[in-house]
Amino acid sequence: MTSITQHTQWATVAQELEAENLKLASYDNTLLTLLGTVSGRKILDYGCGPGVLASALAQGAATISVYDLSPDMRQLAEKKIGTKNVHQTVTSLPNDFDVAICNLVLCIVDENEVRSIAHNLRNSIHPNGRVYIGFCNPKIFNIPESKLDIREPTGCPYDQNHKYRKVKKEGGYQIVEDHRPIEWYEKVFADVGLTLVQKHFTPEYELKGNRLQDFIIFELRR
Repeated sequence: MTSITQHTQWATVAQELEAENLKLASYDNTLLTLLGTVSGRKILDYGCGPGVLASALAQGAATISVYDLSPDMRQLAEKKIGTKNVHQTVTSLPNDFDVAICNLVLCIVDENEVRSIAHNLRNSIHPNGRVYIGFCNPKIFNIPESKLDIREPTGCPYDQNHKYRKVKKEGGYQIVEDHRPIEWYEKVFADVGLTLVQKHFTPEYELKGNRLQDFIIFELRR
């Protein structure tokens, strides 16, 4: 089984990421609904992975730009949306985006990187812009199984930052993820100058007696 423990390893499961239909139905569709009409809007996908969501936004006639820490992921994104739309460095990003999104990234990077990404996202939007940051719902950290994954219990409480392992049902690979309470993220976002507009959750469902919402998406402004 492939095990992902570092950000640079994500390219090894790029094909699996592109085939995650359950994640697409839950997370991507929720975010696209929140964004509404994207035609003509200038959108940044920060941590774009292989460019699946960026491609959908481009098809909706958004002016899309992307960045990812992984050179391999940037190359995959280039094949979908073109080289001119892929930024090779953070410093080359403009600061006038209507929308900046960061999907399923903050839960797989360390705390300093979380702060750095939040700061970069804040600086990438114009004064009336919006930032959408989404990741696995910390409230279900102790649920052993969802539609998407199987998680190893740690015995750690909700309010304690800790790492845990889970196996993705789509793709069958294992990842090490960081659990941090929602309140921790709220403080980090406030510290970098982002104001919470609303917290959104993906649709609720029931599995083995548990009611679950897999992801949370923070909508923020400057």
